[in-house]
Amino acid sequence: MNYLKILAFACLSLLVFSCKDDEQQRLAETKRAEQVNDSILKVISRNWHFDVPQPTTKAAQQLAGWNEWEQFNNELQQKPTSTLEAFRRKANVLVTKAEVLKNNIPAFLNKPQVRARLDVVITNIQMIYTYMNIETIPDKKIISLIGSITRELTATQNQVDEIIRISEIPKEEGEQEMLRAMDTTRLANPDAMNTPPQAQPLTPTPQRPPGHGAFMKQRNTP
Repeated sequence: MNYLKILAFACLSLLVFSCKDDEQQRLAETKRAEQVNDSILKVISRNWHFDVPQPTTKAAQQLAGWNEWEQFNNELQQKPTSTLEAFRRKANVLVTKAEVLKNNIPAFLNKPQVRARLDVVITNIQMIYTYMNIETIPDKKIISLIGSITRELTATQNQVDEIIRISEIPKEEGEQEMLRAMDTTRLANPDAMNTPPQAQPLTPTPQRPPGHGAFMKQRNTP
C-alpha cells in the first residue's frame, strides 16, 4: 500500500514539474517573440512614411469635396508611437478609413481606373493589418506594402489630373450636339436607352421553281 502511495506521489510530482517546464518554455518563447518583434517594429517605424506628393491645383479642387479621401490621407500622415499595440491600432483605423473610400467618390472622378487603384490601396491596407497581428511580424512585407500604397495614391492623383486634362480637350461642334442630344434623351426616357433594339422579322422572298420561266414562255407561244 505504501508502495502505491509513493508511486502515485512520484507520478504527481513528475506531472507538476512537467507542467512547470512547459509553462516556462512557453513564457520563454513568448519573450523571444516579443524581443524579435521589438527589433522588427523599429525597422517598420523607420520606414512608416507615406510620402504622397501634394496634388496639383486643379486636382486639389476636384478632391476637395471628397471627405473620405481627405480623412484617409490625414490618418496616413499621423505616425503611431513606437509600440506594437499603437501600430496595430493604427492599422485597424486605416482599414476602417480605407474601406469607405469608394462610397462617395465625386461623380467627375468616379471612373473605373480610379476605382481600380482604390481597390489596390484597400487590399494593401488590409494586408498590413493582417501582418501586424501575427506572432512574428514580417517587416519586409509591410515595408513593401507601404511603398505600394504610396505609389497607388500618387498614381490616383495623377489619374485625376489625366481625367481633368481629357475633359478640357475641345470637342467638335457636332460631337457636342450629339452628346447633348443623348443626354436629353437619356433624361427624358432612361429605360429606352437601356433597352436593346428589337430584331425585325425577315419576310422571305418567294422563289420561283426551276424552269418556271421557260414553262410560261412555252405556254404563251401560239
